[in-house]
Parts: sequence; C-alpha cells; structure tokens
Amino acid sequence: MVAKRDLRDAVSELRLIAAMVALTLAIPLASGTGVRALAAFGGGTAVVNRLSLVGAFFVVFIPASFSLVLALESFVGERERTTLEVLLSTPLREAEIYAGKVAAVLAVSLTLCYGGLLVYCFVTFPGLGYFPLAILLALALSTICQVAAMVAGAVIVSLNARTMRAANVMASFIILPMSVVLQVEAALILVGRAEFLWAFALMMAVVALILLRMGFNGFSREALLARDVGLRRPWRRANAALRASFNQRPGLFRLVWMRRVPLLIAAAGFPLGALAGYLAGLTNLIPANVVRPVLSTLVRSTGGGGAIDEALLIFSHNVLAFLLVAGLAVVSAGLSGFLLTFAPGFILGFAAALSSWAFALSGIVPNGFVEIPAAIIAGGLAIQIGAAAIHMDARGGWAARVLEAAADYVRALRWLVPALAVASVLEVFLG
Repeated sequence: MVAKRDLRDAVSELRLIAAMVALTLAIPLASGTGVRALAAFGGGTAVVNRLSLVGAFFVVFIPASFSLVLALESFVGERERTTLEVLLSTPLREAEIYAGKVAAVLAVSLTLCYGGLLVYCFVTFPGLGYFPLAILLALALSTICQVAAMVAGAVIVSLNARTMRAANVMASFIILPMSVVLQVEAALILVGRAEFLWAFALMMAVVALILLRMGFNGFSREALLARDVGLRRPWRRANAALRASFNQRPGLFRLVWMRRVPLLIAAAGFPLGALAGYLAGLTNLIPANVVRPVLSTLVRSTGGGGAIDEALLIFSHNVLAFLLVAGLAVVSAGLSGFLLTFAPGFILGFAAALSSWAFALSGIVPNGFVEIPAAIIAGGLAIQIGAAAIHMDARGGWAARVLEAAADYVRALRWLVPALAVASVLEVFLG
C-alpha cells in the first residue's frame, strides 16, 4: 500500500513523466545513434566496441542518479508536506512502511535503468557484429546493487534529516563515494573483463545489504516524530557529545580485553595477507615489477649520514597511516583496520615468494616486534569504529556510539604513537 501510494505520487506530475521518458528514450537513442554513426564512418572496430560499452554504462548511470532524488524525498518530503503523522499513524508495521518506501524508489529507478539499456541495445548492436552479453549481464546486475546501495543510503539520510535542504546537503556523503564507485565501474567496463564486473557487483551487493540493514534497524516511529526536539544550540550539543565520549573510557589493557574480537580479526589479517601475498608471488598473479618498489623500501638497509631523518620519515609515515585508517573506518565499515595488518602481511608474503622467508622476515626484525602489535591494536580499534558506524538502533544513539569508538582510538594513540617511534628507531639503527 505504501509503495503503491508513492508510485502514484511519482507519476502524478507531467514534468516528472516527461523527465522519465527523456531518461528512458532520448538519452539512449542519442548515445546509440552516435555509436552507429561512428561505426558507419569508419571509427575502427576496437574503438566502436569500447565506445558501445561506455555508452551502455552511460545510459544506465544517468537514470540511476534519479533514484537519489526520489529516495531523499521519501520521509523528509512527507514531513514537509505534513503527511508524515498520517503515514505513521496507520496500523502498518514499521517494517512494512520502510520496505514500501524502498520498494517504490527501486521500482521507478530500475525501470528507468533497464528501459534505457534495452532501448540502447536495440539501437546500437543490431548489425554491429558485436554483442557483449556477459558484460551487459554483469552491468545489469551491478546496476541493481548500485541503485540499491544509493537508495538505502538516501533513505537513511531522509530518516535523519529535518528539512529537504538538510537532506540535499547530507546527500554529499552519498554522492562522493558513489562517484568513486562509478569511476571504478567505468574502468572495469573499459577493461572488458566480465569477471571483474561480477566481483564488483558482489561488493556492491554487500554494501547495499549493510545499508538496508542499517536503515531497517534505525527506523522508529517515535524517533522520527521526535526529530524536531533539540534544534536549539547545535554547537553546544555537539561539544557536549564530544566531551561525553571521552568520559570514563577504559585504559589500554582493559580496552584491549573489551575489544578482543575485533583485535583478533585484525591479528588474523597479517597471516592471511602473508599467505595471499605468497600465493600471488608464486602464481605471478601480480607482476613483480608492480610490488618491487614497495619491497625495496621494506627490506632496504639504512644508509650512513641520514639515520635520524630516515627514522623521522618512517615514523611520520606510520603515524599518517594510523590516522588515515581511523578516518576511513567509518566509510569503509572498518575494512581499513583489517587492511592495516593485511597489507604489510601481503608485502611480506610476496617478498618471501620472490626470495625466501628468511630474507623477507629480515626486513621486519626487530622493529616488527613493536610495530605489528601496535598495528593490530590500531586495526582492531578501527574495526570497532566501523562496526559502530554500521550499527543503528531504533532507540538512537548512533553518533554517541561512533564517538565513543573514536575516543577509544584517540586515547590509544597515547601508547601507539610512542610505540611507532620506538619501532622506527629499531628499524633504522638495528634493522
């Protein structure tokens, strides 16, 4: 019932219908005609084939962006039209309301995407002698996952925004990551390997499921109706929340015990990375000339005359890596914390495959006895930040949980930064 109501609203205005028709017909017709014209005037087979794939991505991407507008309007638009209370007062369950909103946006967006793709295929490929079925199927699947991720993220924004203007501003947290995702997808399409697109679609499916779960768990009638409470003095409230996140936090040893599960996940990243790197080196999955510059830095011997400068350089790089891991933990769902230990392990295993384990281990002794435990603690705490970021509760408190996890990381830096300083000295003077 909710989905039917939203679909009726979406096609009730002539301007919206005209925009949808233009997205579904005009752009695919223009793109397909351009590719056929290039083929007719001797653009070259390889160029035409690659351009036809880029055109397919283009006609799918533009309608997909339309889903962001519809999803942002799902709840905050009801608030501005003063129909939110009526919707929430119905006997429908919260899961039915949320699923209806998401289903309506997905139905419109996917109809536009696949309608445009079908029109483009009918215009472009007949008589061309080239039809990349595997890539087009992978593109269609990745479009579902990509649109679902955008819709789920935009619905979360719509749930937490008080006005449409605020929702549009907060949408930048969706647009910026999705722009990177789209660039990666475009590069994979140009490569022309369908298996890469299938892996990309799987990754986007995981992201979409995480965002859908976040929105479903965080949806509450009471919280949505009480969203206008506490609008005054936002800076004072933000400052109070920041101070509260540092109050009564545990010490390092108690914190390590409390976060033992994410720390074990981070610790597992090092041997898993070493195994993956060793297999990649043995099978030549990654060319050696790609990893060799990193290996030369890992196993280099210290030179004379610049030991202090070299130690400072190593220390600054490690501190910067720890800070970047914490900053990326929220948007990567803690994956950056796992990579903090997985990446050094991968390089170590790759070096062992090219030479020997004894030679590879010589590059991390004795500094590794200090640096690796510090990386495990930092990686585990970053994983905890990511876990707090993807966990939403209908009772609220998301910002408080993320701030508390970030406060634990910041407090742990009091011990981790000196450990990195000791590790850099050991690497230069004893490595």
